[in-house]
Amino acid sequence: WWPIGTPITTITFCAALQYYNWFNYRQPFGATITLLALGTGKWIAVYSSWMWWSNYPPNFVMPATLLPSALVLDIVLLLTSNWTITAVIGAWMFAILFCPSNWPIFAYSHTPLVVAGALLS
Repeated sequence: WWPIGTPITTITFCAALQYYNWFNYRQPFGATITLLALGTGKWIAVYSSWMWWSNYPPNFVMPATLLPSALVLDIVLLLTSNWTITAVIGAWMFAILFCPSNWPIFAYSHTPLVVAGALLS
């Protein structure tokens, strides 16, 4: 459920702050600010809850990368200045870019490894 649930839940926060910034200040960077704040909070939770409290490696509980998706959502709003186009095209691109933006994070875990003569993947 991670590739489906994460974009759906995060775009609601992005839309709220994007609406506020665009309606009051005409600034199209609400989604980027939102996901930077959510990512910072997630990293604080990963280090305080997992690494310091239970000594669990943080690379196993790494948060998702959503910044490229947020930038695309803000760029669509900046270029079109239209809520309908941003909701249809921007939200679609936000969801589509979620998985490819996380591929570099998990690339190390797809490398084959030889342990005691056995090939592990």
